[in-house]
Amino acid sequence: MVKKHLLALIDVKLIVFIVVVIALCCILTLLFSDKVKEFSTQYKKQFYIYVFSFALIYALVAFLGYNKLFNELSDEFLFYQIATLLFGVLHVWLYRWHFKEFNTKSVAIELLFTILVMLYSSVLFAIIYTALNGIEMTFIMCSHFIVFIVPTGVYIVFEYMMQIPPRKFITWTPKVSYKPIEGVEMEGILLITLLIRKEESNEEYASIRTQAPLKVDFGRLFFLTITGYNKYNQNDQIELKQPNGQNYNWVFYLQPKWYEKTKYVDAGYYVGLNGITENSVVICQREAEKNEKPQKEKKPDQKVYGIESHNEGADQEKIDELKEPERKGAIK
Repeated sequence: MVKKHLLALIDVKLIVFIVVVIALCCILTLLFSDKVKEFSTQYKKQFYIYVFSFALIYALVAFLGYNKLFNELSDEFLFYQIATLLFGVLHVWLYRWHFKEFNTKSVAIELLFTILVMLYSSVLFAIIYTALNGIEMTFIMCSHFIVFIVPTGVYIVFEYMMQIPPRKFITWTPKVSYKPIEGVEMEGILLITLLIRKEESNEEYASIRTQAPLKVDFGRLFFLTITGYNKYNQNDQIELKQPNGQNYNWVFYLQPKWYEKTKYVDAGYYVGLNGITENSVVICQREAEKNEKPQKEKKPDQKVYGIESHNEGADQEKIDELKEPERKGAIK
């Protein structure tokens, strides 16, 4: 059976494929060596050992696929994909542990290096697979190399996500005092829960149930609730001031479910306008730094200045000329 497929090695399609891939390997290797500093003196030997090692590993993978372990071509293709995915994960680790990212943090260099490993490995894989199975499925089976770049792409995306700064919510700082909630305001009352750490150093949150009128500012409700709690719990109070005597700045947000985004609670808005409903849980978090709303920029002059605006003096002279006869004499 193998002898039957050996003639496929001189098939024009396979030869063209191999020539194109080898040409790409040469061109991209030159580009890679030009982009990596000290490639010829420090990395050249390691580079070729690495890519040819992967080529030999994929030759072994091609033999394993031919070993009649799978009855269906789809199962064999799945085997190649899983193997390539695992090799891709190994490549991501070796790129950072062995090559130290070539002393650069360039995403382009990492992607180029990954593509080079894929191209070098595909040459020997295509030859061996064709010799064992014929050329009919060679190019389809070679498409599994696309999976090799997936772990690299995932890791790059993860690194970019880690560079995104955390969202800063606008903080709220309580005033010295607030007037008590009057009877007229006690309409549309909800029962909600405040989760708060009694001290900044505490890890566990205390749960406080409170009545929340819909038409009361949340910040005012929070302050009155906490001061009321401290009044009746003298030995177990909630810390409201920093060690320097300044009031803590606070951030409030609704406790999200696993599939929901975090919803910010604006302390200057009514309870009802913050999307708070019956049995809502509001997390109260201290912040040492104060984050204020950005000041609105002053609106620019709405007047549009064009070419005509530069000739206002000339226009005024024309108007004066038209008015001149009226100045010389009265109308008869």
